[in-house]
Amino acid sequence: MRRLLWLLGVLYVLYLMGGNVFLNSPLARTEVNRKPQIFHAQWAWAWTLWPGQIHAHGLQLHGQARQLLWSARGDAASGHIMLWPLLRHELRFGLVRTAAVSLDIRPTGIDLKPPPWRSDAWRITVDRVSTASLRQVRLGDLVADGEGEAELGFTHQLRGGSTAISPSHVLMPKARLHYRQMELLHDAKLDVHFSFDPFTHEELPGWQKLERAKIRVAAEGTTPAIALGADKAGALAVRLSPQGGHLNADFLLDHGTLAPGGHLQWNAPVAITDADGTQQQRHGQLDLAVQADAVMIDARIPPPPGTGNTTTPNQVDAHLQFASRQLLPQPSSGEALRLLSGMLEGRWHFASMRWLTPLTHSRPWLQMNGAGDIVGALRIEAGRLLPGSHVEVPQAVLVADLLDNVFTGSARAQARVVAGEDGARTTVDMIADRFTLAPRNAPGQAYLRGRALQVTLQSSADLASLGHNFIARLHFADADVPDLRAYNRYLPGKSLYFLQGNGRMSTEFTLDGNGDVSAGRMQMSSAAVRLALGVSRLAGQLKMDTRLHHATRDGHSFDLDGFTLALDGVRVEGSAAPPWWARIALQRGRLDWDRPMRVRGSATLVMKDVSLLLSLFADRSAFPTWITGMINDGQATAHAQIEAQRGDFILDHLVAHNERIDLLAHLHVSEGKPSGDLYARWGMLGLGVALADGKRRFHLLQARRWYQSQPDLIPAEATLTP
Repeated sequence: MRRLLWLLGVLYVLYLMGGNVFLNSPLARTEVNRKPQIFHAQWAWAWTLWPGQIHAHGLQLHGQARQLLWSARGDAASGHIMLWPLLRHELRFGLVRTAAVSLDIRPTGIDLKPPPWRSDAWRITVDRVSTASLRQVRLGDLVADGEGEAELGFTHQLRGGSTAISPSHVLMPKARLHYRQMELLHDAKLDVHFSFDPFTHEELPGWQKLERAKIRVAAEGTTPAIALGADKAGALAVRLSPQGGHLNADFLLDHGTLAPGGHLQWNAPVAITDADGTQQQRHGQLDLAVQADAVMIDARIPPPPGTGNTTTPNQVDAHLQFASRQLLPQPSSGEALRLLSGMLEGRWHFASMRWLTPLTHSRPWLQMNGAGDIVGALRIEAGRLLPGSHVEVPQAVLVADLLDNVFTGSARAQARVVAGEDGARTTVDMIADRFTLAPRNAPGQAYLRGRALQVTLQSSADLASLGHNFIARLHFADADVPDLRAYNRYLPGKSLYFLQGNGRMSTEFTLDGNGDVSAGRMQMSSAAVRLALGVSRLAGQLKMDTRLHHATRDGHSFDLDGFTLALDGVRVEGSAAPPWWARIALQRGRLDWDRPMRVRGSATLVMKDVSLLLSLFADRSAFPTWITGMINDGQATAHAQIEAQRGDFILDHLVAHNERIDLLAHLHVSEGKPSGDLYARWGMLGLGVALADGKRRFHLLQARRWYQSQPDLIPAEATLTP
């Protein structure tokens, strides 16, 4: 027996020497940190008195689990490693005591995937980690500082196996809670109890793991006051000020569902700063109560005490009910809105309305800018606005961005929910008494000015589809166009453009749910206009009427329906010919609304005579006398294919006739220089004219055969579809 005791004593001494030397040697750190990207540990010094028992000082641990980086620090830690579980591939710790602990968990964009799972993969189990001196807990940007205590137990299988957290808790009786640089609570008592049923990352990634959790959070403390103002974009900005409010909350989240009896009560001073720097002091209150079948939400910022005035700005009163206690699995935004009922009333002054895009979330083409008030009263039932709900904006700056142009004007707006045969609908009416229109890339260069711009939007009363399914109409009449040359950016360069003139414009656009113009009508008139067509200079009067229908093509493409152009009193500068008139109608037309525009279609022309067509090829004196005698002889009708784009104006497959003369022509004006072929016939007489590089060649013999041999400018197959 004595020998056995001596042997055990020697072995114990050898263990003390070898174990303690090993724990404080580089070999121990190398052995522990075989995979430092997954787990890395370092310590100042450590000691052991018994196999499996370890005491470490200055301990620092960090590692990565999938997309979470974690680290833990403590002044000291002591624990016991159970030896028998090692035989079944389990590293198991009994009670681990720690001191001066800080824990940090942050998300990362790098997903560190484990190797393929195996049933015999090692498992790490900690029965209980306990500390009576918790210093800090950081979860991403949310940080809790202060003295506290905590207990945690967990088990995790390596190689992507399951994880479970046994009942654990964190208690910080005097904590400070902040998010980034924003303090949320101070002098607060935080009491959190939590546990997780077994889960794997593949089953429940991210926040979905809370579906396996039971978490109770109780918090009470002092909150900062709320300071409301405007940010650089003019939107409502929420800041915190040092004045104190109070928060009391107690919630239980049981496997994704809030338990009845949970509550939150918050009240604090609210400081409101207007655009002119005027400050108002109010008191805000928020109450949440979890009932058996719903979550009740009450929020209020009343008017100043003693006023009782509903016209006082910056007041809100909301009583809402969310008809579900289930938070996870997370419902879609539409599903969540359909669970909402209640009422909301308020009047608020905003330094800028730029953030407001009424009913146009899919593509914010319509905005309200400038300072203004929003006044409203909403009644909601199961996610639908009830008739009688309304919102008004008494004054703001309307900005509508359509087809690369921007409408701007001082406007008033009113949204109403009205009952209809197909259910309630939301209607928004906006009126700008005065407005301008300017290019998007040059908003200061307005080229149209008018009055009474009207924008009307209609959408569902369903909050889930509000702003995603609407029809809009924009309309104005008899607006002033001071200089028609502003439209030259849409015309084909030097081939066709305005030289001088002003006019009037009326427009009506219909927009679909994507914010695209689905139909429209534009009417323009001018009592005195000068324009260039190739080398010819024309002066007269015009009236244009264009009807658009959106085509199923990419970009700003439209089918032209009923385009008409009336020209009256037209004179060719430098010519003594009497005034001329024409009526032009486009069928099967296509318009690509770009700069410059592209127009293609089949045209029908009714003209006083054919004199202007002939003048595009040669002066009247250059033609034989049998033609000059019939130029002004009777009304003529013509059919042709028209194309205008990027410096080119093409008039092809032209067939014109009156009672005495027939004309066939191909005309191409490129960057202001005309070229083409003409064939004129009177009875048995015929004449061909070839125009190129400013020179003309007349063909008197076999003129028709010559003309028929000339190529088309627009291929015949291209004339079948616009």
